Amino acid sequence: MEALIQGVSKIYGLLLGLFPREFQNEFKEEMEDVFTASLDDASKISATLVVRACIFELFDLPVNLIVEHLSNLRKGSVMKTTSFEVVRARVILMAALGMMAGWILVSWVWRSNLYQKLNEIHPWLVILLEAIELALPVILCGLMLGIAAGGGSRAFLRIILWTTAAGILGSLVSYLVRIGTSTILMNTRYLPTTKTAWINMFLVLAVMCTVGVFHGAGLGFAFGGWRTCLKFALIGLVAYAVGSLTGHFISSFLSSRVPLGNDGPTYIEYSIVGALAGGILGWFFGKERQPKADPVMRTANA
Repeated sequence: MEALIQGVSKIYGLLLGLFPREFQNEFKEEMEDVFTASLDDASKISATLVVRACIFELFDLPVNLIVEHLSNLRKGSVMKTTSFEVVRARVILMAALGMMAGWILVSWVWRSNLYQKLNEIHPWLVILLEAIELALPVILCGLMLGIAAGGGSRAFLRIILWTTAAGILGSLVSYLVRIGTSTILMNTRYLPTTKTAWINMFLVLAVMCTVGVFHGAGLGFAFGGWRTCLKFALIGLVAYAVGSLTGHFISSFLSSRVPLGNDGPTYIEYSIVGALAGGILGWFFGKERQPKADPVMRTANA
């Protein structure tokens, strides 16, 4: 039981790392001590009470997390220009969660009948919806990175602006790539099924990498300048390539062994894509230094 309590306390300490830095400096150590003490007291009575204490804290923590970040946002804390000054693990986790949530939403929309309804009204509405929804992963990832960095209102406005622009532009460019890939698939449909499956995988990878370039560039420009933009465009390409390949093979492996249904593998695949792509981008953002010439990130936010 003692080893279990120590393990749970370590996880609790990692979760406390999601709070704003000022809150952590003032309360983190005390909260860890109180939580560990409560588990120790509960363990002297029964294991059930230990589980109940963990569950209660699990429900309270997200609410407190949102309240503290909203309070921090109202205070208008400064986006540091010398460094994020946050634990890299926190940045990776939040970026991965944001990107994963965005791609799950994308997968959900793709599986809904919304496209069919819009196509009946006008085909251009489908392209518009795709442009908006493919911006969701990078917007959510950017907002989570902004929270991790302790950004104020002006910094968040900049993040939303540039990630939205990058997401929409990436979607439009990927649409052109998809037209080209459709032509290639039509011209290679006579090949054996195994070869066409590999061709399809690499064509999908080309589309995802195109999106990744723009997503990385948008995040880089939102948090820096043109140099950071170009750097993270390349990182975004690699991140999406790794995420797409990993998600494809894991999804294919599971679908061949587990009766997940028609929609199962898709949600799994895009969850993996988002988590890995966001995590890789977060890893590099965790050590990235911000340019001092950026007036929005350098000054206090109102």
